[in-house]
Amino acid sequence: MPRIPEETLQQVLAATDIVDLVGRAVKLRRAGANFVGLCPFHTEKSPSFNVRPSTNSYHCFGCGAGGNAFRFLMENDGLTFMEAVKRLADAANIRIEDEVWDANAEEAAKRKALMIRAHRELAAWYHQLLMKHRIADEARAYLKSRGISPAVAKNWQIGYAPASTPMLRQWAAPFKFGQELLLEAGILGKGDEDSQPYPRFRNRLMFPIRNDNGDVIAFSGRLLDPEAKTAKYLNTTETPLFNKSKVLFGFDKSKRAISKADQAIVCEGQIDTIMLYEAGFQNVVAGQGTAFTEFHARALKRHTDEVVLCYDSDNAGYKAAERAFQVLAPAGLIVKVAVLPLGEDPDSVIRKQGAEAFATLLKGAQDFVDYQLASVGPRRNLTEIRERLQFAREMAENVKLFDTPLAQETTIQRVAGKLGIPAEMMRDLVSKTRKQPSVRTNKGGESENTGQEILAAQDTRSNALCKMALTDAQILAWLRQTGREEILRDLPGTELLSLVWRGTFDPLDSNAFNVFLAGLDRDQEAALTQLLFQPALSGGLAEAEEALCSLEMASMQLLQQRLETQLKNPALTPEDTATLLHEIMDLRVRFKAAQRSLAPASASH
Repeated sequence: MPRIPEETLQQVLAATDIVDLVGRAVKLRRAGANFVGLCPFHTEKSPSFNVRPSTNSYHCFGCGAGGNAFRFLMENDGLTFMEAVKRLADAANIRIEDEVWDANAEEAAKRKALMIRAHRELAAWYHQLLMKHRIADEARAYLKSRGISPAVAKNWQIGYAPASTPMLRQWAAPFKFGQELLLEAGILGKGDEDSQPYPRFRNRLMFPIRNDNGDVIAFSGRLLDPEAKTAKYLNTTETPLFNKSKVLFGFDKSKRAISKADQAIVCEGQIDTIMLYEAGFQNVVAGQGTAFTEFHARALKRHTDEVVLCYDSDNAGYKAAERAFQVLAPAGLIVKVAVLPLGEDPDSVIRKQGAEAFATLLKGAQDFVDYQLASVGPRRNLTEIRERLQFAREMAENVKLFDTPLAQETTIQRVAGKLGIPAEMMRDLVSKTRKQPSVRTNKGGESENTGQEILAAQDTRSNALCKMALTDAQILAWLRQTGREEILRDLPGTELLSLVWRGTFDPLDSNAFNVFLAGLDRDQEAALTQLLFQPALSGGLAEAEEALCSLEMASMQLLQQRLETQLKNPALTPEDTATLLHEIMDLRVRFKAAQRSLAPASASH
């Protein structure tokens, strides 16, 4: 963990209104002293996501996500811990000195800053080549054929990557960008360990990809040689700056327009996005040649409730629209589809028919289910009952994704009417496809432990004592003074209690507790936050002593079992056997004494 003083972290958390922070991404409503809303980290129909101002924390009872303001930014915005601290500190005008970072964090921050500078300088160089150098004649001719003027190229800093490797080296030399940095940034590529690095982008039209702040963090290059046997579009590989599943092309320019229009237009490519934006449709974005992700959906949801998909009208476009719907709808977004003429894309519609024609298409955008029903005719023979039922099953998979019962029921009625099947049958199909709330997934698509498994794996007595210690300062102070922490050393299911026991935070200071949480890994933080949100336990110090005594007895039983297992070893010497027997007898005496001390307390309950 970075060496930022705990006092500074507490100051940042104290200056952050967690309700306001979370409320920018989640629609919250007051529920007593807390606030509730739909969880941004998993799909749910009724709100189980809670924000508690009194502890400056959040917790989802559905998926188990939880933590403080730092954790929310890390999970929701994909930031590192240091980036989250910096963002909140900047918002609160709290200065964080670079020298208080640890060496690794400081080095990583400097390296990322250098990569951003390399991308900024490279984008400017690519653009200069496009606008003025004779080697970019072909690129300029292509832009002209697509109706992209020099002014538009300048506005988007479109560039040209030369085929010549020496030219890139000559560019890099004055800046002293080392080969390792350019490889890590994805500007250079390398086949294997023994091969020489080469420019990743050669003889391509270059589109800078920017983060939300407008910094160039990657590139997308369009092939200019139609005879070349390689991908038409090539993106920067994933780097410390760039993850294509978390970036929308043009979002840095369009996010304000999206908020103003309360609608986002989503295209398939950079040129479509650029031409729509320049034609006055500034609420437009595009993916990065990959399927829509939950991160994309959350980014759009922060600015609007409605998305209009503008994909090609062929079968591939239909499939892409369906995949996008299946990610966008669970995020609570209304998904519509603007049906383009066959063989046309947004750019060609505007060039051939003008902006008014595209505006008409946009106005006539259909709700996704209506689009799906209208599109089925050419692809399926619905005169056969088997085909109708198969299509109904496919529709049910999408209907279940709507975020309100009313939207689901209305859609069920429409689909059943269109397919000529009873509405009750359609309801049954939807019911069968409905699943429990999904957990978060990592980049590889595998389920991640959100803290629930850790909490479920804990000893119930340990959880009870941990809950008491977190909510009663007297109990935590007593626990830390007992000197009996060795009880937990080999006892499984006491890991969370051990973390709290060893902690040095002031239990009366919620910000100090949140700083303590920030030093744990995500799953531990989520598990402790979930425990904190559970109903308060009755009782006080006497119940805590009883719980600790019970854990001590469990520890003694476990140790006795291990000693008895060792006794079965035929290689033991008589002296070893005598020692083990003595230890076992001692444990039995201590266990009976603990039982006697526990019995009166149990009887009083």
